Amino acid sequence: MILYMIGLIGLLLIFIPSTIFLLIYIVFYHYGTRYRLPKTQNTSFNDIVSIIIPVRNEPIELMQEALNNIYNWNIRDNIEVIIVSDDPPERLAYIEELVYSWRQRGLNIHLIWRSEPRGYKAGALNTALYASRGKYLYIVDVDSRVSPSFIVKAVNIMMRNKNVVAVVARWTGKNRDTRVAEAVFASMKFIVDALYKGRSALKLPVFPVGTGTLFDAEFIRRELGGWDEERIQDDMEIGCRIMARGKEILFLNDEKVYVEVPRRFKSLRVQQERWAYGSADTAIARFKDILKAPLPWYAKLEAFNFLLQYLPAFLVFLGFLIVAPISYFLKYDFFEELWILGVPWLVSAVLYIRYYVRSLGECGYGVWRSIVNLGRSSAITTLLTPTISIALLKAFLRIKMSFKRTPKGTYEHITSHYRVPIEIIIGILILLTGIVLIIYGIVYTGLWCLFYSTGYIYGIYRWGRDLLFK
Repeated sequence: MILYMIGLIGLLLIFIPSTIFLLIYIVFYHYGTRYRLPKTQNTSFNDIVSIIIPVRNEPIELMQEALNNIYNWNIRDNIEVIIVSDDPPERLAYIEELVYSWRQRGLNIHLIWRSEPRGYKAGALNTALYASRGKYLYIVDVDSRVSPSFIVKAVNIMMRNKNVVAVVARWTGKNRDTRVAEAVFASMKFIVDALYKGRSALKLPVFPVGTGTLFDAEFIRRELGGWDEERIQDDMEIGCRIMARGKEILFLNDEKVYVEVPRRFKSLRVQQERWAYGSADTAIARFKDILKAPLPWYAKLEAFNFLLQYLPAFLVFLGFLIVAPISYFLKYDFFEELWILGVPWLVSAVLYIRYYVRSLGECGYGVWRSIVNLGRSSAITTLLTPTISIALLKAFLRIKMSFKRTPKGTYEHITSHYRVPIEIIIGILILLTGIVLIIYGIVYTGLWCLFYSTGYIYGIYRWGRDLLFK
């Protein structure tokens, strides 16, 4: 009886969190169709906007492209650019030369080199924050691009509404030149439609994004004391404290920030490990801030849900680890006997697919191409599950994780030493488990295991080299 109850809990872990996850996206996407843009103006302003570019081992060519983009803005007279470098001394000369060349061309640009980097990316942001002169602050990743019209609109919104201290642009993938890149582009299109348009339409708070948010610099300096240098995920962390102060963050869907998405699975793995750890770490560290925020209870609950968005993937994996061995020892087919528990998930999945296809249709994707990318995104999520699970466990156990930047440009194609291919090991384990269960007559649970293994098998086939190397 005890083993049966444990097995039932495992089955619930497989279905319930995933169903809730799907339903949240369905509801948010539905309400996102009712999103209305905040009233904006394109009038000029006299205040200075500080453009902060934190760098560490970033390709020089990407830095050059980012500065060229800023130089061509029609609001160049109202900006200052501050590059904060955490690079080793041997790279500093190249960056100094780059900064000097742009200063000679008339760009108001400054370089700060931190000989002893501390506090992750947040430490670099604080260094620039307290050195800046701007009333407003915008953070630039070297691979991102935004139109100056966003800066103008965001400044005008904050000038008219003093309760708004941050404005977020629409995150959009800049490239889709590999299978990984296109899958990330497609999934982020739907995610933004749901989580940003939908939450805005429902008057729920939205979180800042790492690049693509204009901040009220004075509020960040005086009221918040800058970014928390103990946190890896600087955007979510500061978003929680903004909510706790009763201030607003608005979302502008008509202004896009174009961001270079990972082209290779190994780069995506680095990024998602940091995001999974950082969001869960923020949920724990800023628990009290969210609770004391002057928001309705459901808005607070939804904020926690946003921060714990990686949890369902981990719980499905945990459910597999519970259900599969217990099914074998009890010779009991949980998926056959308790199939009714999967019906809500199945219905939710069908609705999720429908809205996903509709969202990508706005980018010119047909039904088949949309479904292919949804399947690829699902496979990537499954393949990332071991990495996500370890990151979440570290966050929950309060084990510090070092800040790893997502490889970009030429660095994305550099492979270092071998790694333990945990995804290959787990994928084969799940596949063999399914086969064994079917042989012993536990057919439906075995079939589910085979279905679950397909993400791993596809990933091993497509990105085997990235699973073997760091």
